[in-house]
Amino acid sequence: MSATMRAALLTGIGWPLEIREVPIPRIGPDEVLVRTLSSGVCRTDLHIQDGLAYVPELPHIMGHEPAGIVVERGLAVSEVEVGEMVVPHLFIADGDCRFTRAGADAQALHLRGILGVTLPGGFAEYFSAPARNLLRVPAGLDPRIAGLSSCAVVTALHAYRRGTVTPVRTAVVIGAGGIGQILLQLLAGAGVPAAAVDMREDNLALAIRNGADHTALASATDRVPALRAWAESRADGTGAADGVDLVIDLVGSSTTMADAAQYVRRRGRIVVVGEEPDFPGISSTSLAQRELEIIGSRNGDRSDQHDALRLLAEGVITPSLDEEYPLECANEALARLRSGQAHGRVLITHEALRRHRGDQRNDARRGAGEQPAAPCETPETDKPS
Repeated sequence: MSATMRAALLTGIGWPLEIREVPIPRIGPDEVLVRTLSSGVCRTDLHIQDGLAYVPELPHIMGHEPAGIVVERGLAVSEVEVGEMVVPHLFIADGDCRFTRAGADAQALHLRGILGVTLPGGFAEYFSAPARNLLRVPAGLDPRIAGLSSCAVVTALHAYRRGTVTPVRTAVVIGAGGIGQILLQLLAGAGVPAAAVDMREDNLALAIRNGADHTALASATDRVPALRAWAESRADGTGAADGVDLVIDLVGSSTTMADAAQYVRRRGRIVVVGEEPDFPGISSTSLAQRELEIIGSRNGDRSDQHDALRLLAEGVITPSLDEEYPLECANEALARLRSGQAHGRVLITHEALRRHRGDQRNDARRGAGEQPAAPCETPETDKPS
C-alpha cells in the first residue's frame, strides 16, 4: 500500500476544495483503516465550506456519509474483519458516559469529534475510525446507499422515532429535501397521513410519489388554513382536528417554527431537526396554554443506524440518488448541491468503487461508442485575500 492517498482538502473557509496527495491515516490499536468506495454530499458540507455551524481545523477532509472496505485493523480490534464493507457511526467519543453506554454518542460528554465534520472524513481514498464506530453493511446493499445511513437516513429515522413515542394520526414534514423524503416514506409505511411543505414545486411532486397525502408551498399565503383544513378532513369524523399530531421541522428557522406552532394541535409535538441561529417564532404563552411539546433531534443512536441499514437492505427506505462525481470533481459535486438542482443525494465515488462493481456502466458506454466524461475543471472562485 502506498504511504499517500488523494484527498479533497478544504484549505480555507469559502475556498474551493483542492485535490492533493496526503498521508494515509495511521491507525491505533483500537482503530480501523477503510478504503473509501463512496460518500454522500450533504448540505452540512456546504455549511462547513462556508464557515457556518462547524469550523474544523484546516486543512480538513469533509465527507460524513462514506462507505468502504476494511483494509487494516489495529491489534486490539476484533469487531470487524479485513475485507468487510462498513459505514461509520459519526460521533467519536473519548471515554464512556451515560449517553455512550446507551448508544447515544451524539450526546457524549467527552466527544472527540464528528467524522467528516470536525474530524477527517470520506472525501479521500481512505478514512480511519475506532472499530466501535463501524457498522457492517448488509450483504447486497449498494455502498452508495449504505453510506447515507450515517447521516440522511439515520437522521430521518431518529426524528421519526422521537416524534412517534405516542400514537400519531396526522403529521407535517417541513422541508422536503433528502431527509424529508425519507421521513415521508417512513410515515407512509406506518400508515400515517402526512403533508409536506417546501419552497420547491419539484420537491413537492417527489413528496407525493413518496407518500405525501397533501402538499403546500412554503410561500403560499393560505398554507396554514389549507393545511389545517386537510388535517380536519383526516380527523375520521371526530370533529375539528385542531391541527396535526406531529410536525417535523427540517429547516429550523424562526418562520418555520412559527408555522409549526400553527400546524400542530393542542398537546401536539414539534420535532426540530433543522439548525439555524434563529430564535423559535413561538411565544411562551402559546407553548404553555396549548401545552405544546418541542423536541430536538440530532442524527441518531447506534441502534437507529443498525435499523437504518436493515430498512435500506429490505427496501423499506429507498433514497433518491442524483449525480455521481469522481473525487477529482468534488467541487462540481458541491456546486451541484448548492445550485438547488439536485434531485436526490449527490455522490462522490472513488476508483475503489469502480473496481468493486466492475465499472459495467462505463464499459457499456464505451461499447456504444460514447466518449468518457471530460476532466473536471477547477471552479473560478477566487480565494479571499
